[in-house]
Amino acid sequence: MSEGGPYKRTTRVLLSRQTAVRRDFDCPPLFLVYFLLLISLVIPNLCAQVPVSGQIETMDDALQQLAERVSAIPNMRGPLRMQFFQDAAFAAETGKDWQETFRKDLEKVQINVTEDASANLLRVGLAETPTELMLSASVRVNEKEEARFVALPRAMFHGANLPVVPVRIEKQLVFQSADRILDAAAFGDGSDSGLLLLAFRGTELSAIRTDRSGTSKQFASLGAAGARTARDLRGEIAATGSEAQVTLPGKNCRVRWGTADDVKCGGAKVTWRAPVVLTPKCDGGGWKLTADGSDWSSPDLLQVVPDWAGRKSSAALMSDFPGPILSIAAAEVPSAASVVTRNLRTGNYEVYRVTLACGN
Repeated sequence: MSEGGPYKRTTRVLLSRQTAVRRDFDCPPLFLVYFLLLISLVIPNLCAQVPVSGQIETMDDALQQLAERVSAIPNMRGPLRMQFFQDAAFAAETGKDWQETFRKDLEKVQINVTEDASANLLRVGLAETPTELMLSASVRVNEKEEARFVALPRAMFHGANLPVVPVRIEKQLVFQSADRILDAAAFGDGSDSGLLLLAFRGTELSAIRTDRSGTSKQFASLGAAGARTARDLRGEIAATGSEAQVTLPGKNCRVRWGTADDVKCGGAKVTWRAPVVLTPKCDGGGWKLTADGSDWSSPDLLQVVPDWAGRKSSAALMSDFPGPILSIAAAEVPSAASVVTRNLRTGNYEVYRVTLACGN
């Protein structure tokens, strides 16, 4: 175990509060530029695509109609590979459930969906106007771009997505590094507090302890655990008193910070942590934190859902992150958690402190 070292901390930056409220931008996001360009190419045929019957009253209705219109495109054959376009700020209102619903609707109209990179690409967008949500789908058929649109009144969308109690998400960047971070957990022990990190220093998997400012103070090599630098390696770290408990596939390791190189690992039946549930002071019911994290090439949404809700989209709060969410761990207080993500713009691994606070 070593003291200090070259592992760099980040300056603590307080980010703006993240809630389910839409944000405005000075310039249009990339997906909206694509969406407007698509409309300009097909606007002469747009009116012909609007049916005279089949009233749209819900998002599910709109998605079903869009799937039916896609299936009716002449000479189109599957399977299709999906690509979704949606502004991250607006996605905080809608979530990602609509994407899975649309996939299922395509299957109902006999269109197969695949992840094969060589398959024909179907681009699906969700944009907003002051009065409507606009769904679009475009696909290239016989060297021609075919596009279909469905509009949904905004007033029919909002009701089920508003929080049932006045809580908000606060998000603070507390650590970042070019080295890969698998997991992070906040600890508080009397006057001592900081982060425990499970991360690679170069090619060596290590447990790292920082102080409250984010400065790395102690390192412990986990080479004895035989962990490899596989892309899909999973690992968790947690504070247990003055020690750290590290969980790896088929192994548990104990790190004692008071003694140099005191790391002991052994085979074990692993139990991974359960989903994190936060409890703000104004709501004793609990709010569950979930994220997709399966797509390493796109930003992710942290979903904060009432633990009693029957559906993820019911009364949920959302907060967008600059990359895939890799881990979520409970913090030292019931209302906070540590979230690890990889920033797709900078390539750095970042640790955020997420707090569920009271008030709008």
